Amino acid sequence: MATISESIVADPVASIKNILFATDFSEPSMKAFPYVAALAKKFGASVFACHAITPSSLVTAAPQAAPYLYEAEYNAAEKELANIVSSTDLQSVRTKALLDAGMLGDVVLEQIKENNIDLVVAGTHGRTGIRRFLLGSAVEDICRAATCPVLTIGPDFPATAPEFTRILLPTDLSAESARVLPIVIRMAHEYGAAVTVLHVMPEELAGNPNATKLSQPIFATLTHMFETQLRSLKTEFILETGGTAETILRVAHQRKADLIAMGIRSAFYSGFSLGKNVAYKVMAGAECPVVTCKG
Repeated sequence: MATISESIVADPVASIKNILFATDFSEPSMKAFPYVAALAKKFGASVFACHAITPSSLVTAAPQAAPYLYEAEYNAAEKELANIVSSTDLQSVRTKALLDAGMLGDVVLEQIKENNIDLVVAGTHGRTGIRRFLLGSAVEDICRAATCPVLTIGPDFPATAPEFTRILLPTDLSAESARVLPIVIRMAHEYGAAVTVLHVMPEELAGNPNATKLSQPIFATLTHMFETQLRSLKTEFILETGGTAETILRVAHQRKADLIAMGIRSAFYSGFSLGKNVAYKVMAGAECPVVTCKG
């Protein structure tokens, strides 16, 4: 596996000119809308409101009625998208409605390419009760397909303009975990945010009498890999022990993080057990928005 120092670009700062708001018009989905509007105004970005009519739901409901159901759903979606792009929250923002049919992942990937999308924003089902363990299949499809950062918003987050002033950046010291650095740097500069870089060590290390000695080279590696890229920001580096996802969520809560940023590898590839995946657990259980970038 490549190390961070071997693969980080010299000036990793993200452009946020085009934002894709992926929505199915449900309440959890629309919880992300205030974030879309606020980010668009903050960065002077265009907003593309995107909805996909998936064939599976139409065919399953009543195969013989699929053409009529499609027309009805298309007309309803067209009105919903028109309401979004004409919202007063987007008055000073360039907008475009994107309505397509097909598998959600394919639609999102196509729209990202066609419209040079820099950031996808979507709402999740996570945080409350049993939903705490569920992102929702739509968000999973988006994360699998997206070739740009994805910002996920839970349904229990306040529907207000975000102020990302404390960013938590977990890393496993791999090059892939650093893929999210460009958007972290851009967000931190724009919002004046402080950044906490976290590496989680195995839980059994906590009881090791040589824990301090063993952690010293790891801490040195952590700071060496990130301090150059983050030198212009208020940054702290910390080591913790425990279960990875649980520790990330605990530190985010303790530090009052209002954004968790994760570079991920195979978290949403087909065939993986998502419920056991670190990125999945963090996104579903976070008390704040999570931005991910696939390596």
